[in-house]
Amino acid sequence: DGRIPERDELLALWGIGPETADSILLYAYGRPEFVIDAYTKRILTAADPVFGTAGYDEMKALFSDDLKADAEMFQEYHALLVAHGKAHYSKKPYGVNDPIICS
Repeated sequence: DGRIPERDELLALWGIGPETADSILLYAYGRPEFVIDAYTKRILTAADPVFGTAGYDEMKALFSDDLKADAEMFQEYHALLVAHGKAHYSKKPYGVNDPIICS
């Protein structure tokens, strides 16, 4: 019907969780929703182990609460986190020789 679905509507669909809902809204509809993926979780946990117990929404709030809601910027942040994650967080032990997080 040409309207952008609400995040809650997407989350109500079977098989769609927070990461998928936010990805759909960010990339398909250009809505500023910060996406937290496995690489982002690993990077945050390397920066501070307390994030290892944080939930999706808590991690998302770290970015969403302090950054201007800008879809293009969120896409760029996500792309940079994925690239960094692929380089340093694809294999265990995670974060070895990460130039940003001195582990």
